[in-house]
Amino acid sequence: MKLRIIAKFSRDNFTDGECIWEEKQENFGNVERTTKFSGKILNEFLKDWALFVERVLSQKPNKEEFLEKLGKKSDNLEQIVFGKALPFWRKPGFTNSIQLLIDPEFSPIPWEILRTHKGFLFQDIEYSRGIRIETIQKDHKQKTNTAILICNPVKPNLIATVKEECANLFPIFEKKLNLRILKENHLTRVRLIEEIGSAKYLHYAGHTEKNGIPIGANDFLYSQEIAEHSFTNLDLVFFNSCHSSFDSIDHSGLTTGFLKAGAKEVIGFLFPVETNLAKEIGIKFWDTYLKTKNSRKSLAKIRKSLYNGSSNEIITAISLVHFSTNTPKLKFRQILGVIFVLVLLFFFIVFLGEKKDNIRVEGLEISPFQRVESKKPKKETNFPKDSVSVQISQIKNPEFRKMVQHFLKTDHEFLDDSQKREIIDSILSKDISEEKMYYEFKTRSGY
Repeated sequence: MKLRIIAKFSRDNFTDGECIWEEKQENFGNVERTTKFSGKILNEFLKDWALFVERVLSQKPNKEEFLEKLGKKSDNLEQIVFGKALPFWRKPGFTNSIQLLIDPEFSPIPWEILRTHKGFLFQDIEYSRGIRIETIQKDHKQKTNTAILICNPVKPNLIATVKEECANLFPIFEKKLNLRILKENHLTRVRLIEEIGSAKYLHYAGHTEKNGIPIGANDFLYSQEIAEHSFTNLDLVFFNSCHSSFDSIDHSGLTTGFLKAGAKEVIGFLFPVETNLAKEIGIKFWDTYLKTKNSRKSLAKIRKSLYNGSSNEIITAISLVHFSTNTPKLKFRQILGVIFVLVLLFFFIVFLGEKKDNIRVEGLEISPFQRVESKKPKKETNFPKDSVSVQISQIKNPEFRKMVQHFLKTDHEFLDDSQKREIIDSILSKDISEEKMYYEFKTRSGY
């Protein structure tokens, strides 16, 4: 399910916004829902959030205190954007995937902290961000099995951890892929574009700016320039650097640039990330992903580990953003469940069909008109529907007919059932008037 967060013009020099999504309702089918929110209030929230992140990264509060404050921030953001409306992912039993399509003006907002019926949005394995792309590029490039590893620390304090990260990723990539490495000393704009254009996977370790990649001492590759290229060959891009997923009205971020260029999935960070933590995340992600080829599960595993850690690690989990243009495939367990239900239904249809046939046959064998020898005859029994019964039903005089029926049903001092039937049959079989039959009946029956 997709939710669009769209920027709207405002006269107060702040961009207002709208959330638009579709919900299924029993009587009306798919219904479009919309909530409007104030850009001015959301901008104030963003400033407060930036201070909150800065305090967490510097002061490192305990987990309980942090989660309490995070819950308040989450409730505040939900109130600003949705007002009285309950977000669809808050409803119990919600199982669909969630994708937010966000205009650049609202990209820095930590939408991942919104609550779901299970926890926070960043904890949902099926959640991802997306962008609205005006043109759809043709996927004309030949697929390769190549990964490109870019090691570009830029800042002196990042050299050690970036070197260690690349050293650990080298054997992970090399076992399964054709690997090419671009290091800081050999990194140029032309070489970078050339290598990216022929790779399936890209991992960047090092420093980036909000609007692009520093190259060497005097060069810079802007995100907007990346967006103008065609990189449909890229299945997955991971920018393991601070602010790599930051967007704004003034700056188009790296992840957005690669998505516009045609990359299928892009992963990056909204906020600053501690260098050692970033190193561990990058190594763990690719080690898991190349075994499973499932980016969502790989990220979910990392986020779960981070959520169980310190406040600094939880902030990092929130900051770790997954952009995807791919629709998540049906889960293996869901497929098995559907198959199991279909097989079960088929079994019941066949089995119950056979059972019904057996019941019908047995019912015919035990007919209510058959006599059961083991049962004792009752004193009053209904006369069977034979020739005598038919003859009695044809008697026109109701009193005569009633007396004959009573004669057959009631015990007689000298006559048994068969003898009584013989008398009736002999009287009604004669070719005489009904009045004479009535008289003879009274004489012979004693009535």
